[in-house]
Amino acid sequence: MKIVIVLPTYNEKENIVRLIEVVSRELASIEQSSAFRISLLVVDDNSPDGTGKIVKAIAKENNRVHLLTGQKKGLGRAYMRGFRYAIDFLQANAVMEMDSDFSHDPKDIKRLIYPLMQDFDFVIGSRYVKGGSIPEEWSLIRKMNSRYGNIFARYVAGIPSVHDCTAGFRAIKVSLLEKTAFDQLKTDGYCFQMNLLYSAIKHGANVLEVPVHFIDRRYGKSKIRLKDIREFILNAFKLRLTGVLRSKNNFQSGIQTKSANSV
Repeated sequence: MKIVIVLPTYNEKENIVRLIEVVSRELASIEQSSAFRISLLVVDDNSPDGTGKIVKAIAKENNRVHLLTGQKKGLGRAYMRGFRYAIDFLQANAVMEMDSDFSHDPKDIKRLIYPLMQDFDFVIGSRYVKGGSIPEEWSLIRKMNSRYGNIFARYVAGIPSVHDCTAGFRAIKVSLLEKTAFDQLKTDGYCFQMNLLYSAIKHGANVLEVPVHFIDRRYGKSKIRLKDIREFILNAFKLRLTGVLRSKNNFQSGIQTKSANSV
C-alpha cells in the first residue's frame, strides 16, 4: 500500500528539518516489517521564512520527500492540493494528515496506518477517546475551547458517533476520498477537517478512532485566525441544515414512492 503523508506548512523552518528526520526514521522502521511504502509531501504556502527552500534542498538528498508550493489560501486548500497531487502524481492508495509542528507524535503513524489493511478506511488520531489527551499545561480557556469546540462540531454538524471531529491526524483511503469529492468541499480553513469527515461518513466510511496524546508546539506560532473560527461555526450549521434537508427530501421521496406503488 502506497501512503503519502501530507504536511501543510507555513513558516515552519524551526520544525521542518527535525520533523522530516524523525518521521523518515520512523517510516524506514515501518517499511522493514510491512507492505507499506510511505512518502512525505510538504505542501508549503510560499512561506516567507524560507520553509519551502529548506524542504527543496532536503528533497534532493531524500527521495522520500516531495515539495508542492502554492499561494496561501488556508489549511483546507493546502490539504486539497496535497491530496490531489498525492493521488495523481504519487499514485497514493491512502493519504495521511499530520501537523508539521510535532503536535502529532511520529511514533503514532504506524498505529493509524495499520488499520487501513483491515476494514477501516478513515482512521483518526483521537484526543477525546479513552487513552487520548490534550496538553496538561494548556490554560483552562484553551482546554475549554478545544473540548467544547469539538462537542459543538459533533452535535451541531450532526456527527455524534465520532468523538474527535476536528482532529488533524488522520489516515484515509483514496477509494473513500474520491467518493467524497474532497476537492469540491467549500472550505478554506480548519473546518475542512469537519467537512471532510461529515462527507466521508455520509458516503459510508468505516471510521476508527485511535487514542493519541496531542502535544503542544514548541516553536513557531499557531495559525488559527478569527476568520477560521467564524468559518468553522458557520460550516457546522450549514452541515446540520444540509442533513435536515436531505432527510426531508428522502422522506418526501419515500412518500411519493409509496403512493405510486399504491396506485
